[in-house]
Amino acid sequence: NSGQGIKVAVIDSGVDKSHPDLLNQVEGGWDFVNIDSEPMDDNGHGTHVSGTIAAIAGNDIGVVGVAPAVEIYALKVLDASGSGSFSSIIAALEWCAKNGIKVTNNSYGSSSDPGITVQQAFDNAYDSGILHIASAGNSGKFNGRGDNVGFPAQYASVMAVAATDSNDIRAYFSSTGPTVEISAPGVGILSTVPGNSYESWNGTSMASPHVAGVAALVMASDARLSNAQVRARLNESALDLGATGRDTWYGYGLVDAKKAV
Repeated sequence: NSGQGIKVAVIDSGVDKSHPDLLNQVEGGWDFVNIDSEPMDDNGHGTHVSGTIAAIAGNDIGVVGVAPAVEIYALKVLDASGSGSFSSIIAALEWCAKNGIKVTNNSYGSSSDPGITVQQAFDNAYDSGILHIASAGNSGKFNGRGDNVGFPAQYASVMAVAATDSNDIRAYFSSTGPTVEISAPGVGILSTVPGNSYESWNGTSMASPHVAGVAALVMASDARLSNAQVRARLNESALDLGATGRDTWYGYGLVDAKKAV
C-alpha cells in the first residue's frame, strides 16, 4: 500500500510538477492567486510539502514520500512571498469537495481566528468526508507553555500537527495547546524544491504532510473507513510521547504509519 487512488490536495504555494522526483505525481489543481489552471510553485514551500507526501519511490533519486502512489492536486493559495488570503482558501476547499479530494494538507496558518466563514468552510468540507491536516504553527515558546496553535489548525474539524526532532522530542518552535492532536517529524526534513533540487527545512509545515501521507495510506488500506474513523485510527495508533495520554505538546503522540495501517 502506497496510497493508491487517494486524492490529496496540497493547499499551498503550488507544486513544481517538473521536478524529477514528482514527475506524474501531480494530477491537477488550480491557481487561486493568478486564476489559472497552472499552479506553478514560485515560492518553494508547496513543492517541499508535496515531496514529503508523494516523492517517487524506486527511482533511485532524492527522497521517497510517505504515500508515493497518491494523486496530488496542487491548489495554489499562497503567492511567491508565501502570503495568501482566506477567501482563496475557502475557494480551494469548495474545489476539493467538488473534485473528490479525500485529504487536504494545510501547511500555513494565522495566529488570529479568520472567523466563522472560514471555520464553516472547513467544517462543511469535513462533513462531506474530507480529512483536514494542518500545521499547528511555529509560535511555540521555548518552555512549551501556553496556547499558541494557529488557524485553521485550532478548528475542531482540522487535525493540528506538532513537530518533533530526530530524538522524538518537541521542536522548540512547535506550537502548543489543547488543540494539538498529533505529532510528526518537522526538524531537518529533506524534500523536493523547485529547480530539480532538495533542501532540509524545519517547521510544523514539514510535520503536517507526514500525517497527510499516513492518512492516505490508511484510506487506501480500507475504502470503507470514514474520515472520522481514519482520524481516530491515526490518534489511537500514535506513539505516546510526553505526558501519558493526550497532551499539549504532542497531542496523542507521534504518527505511526505501520501501526495506523
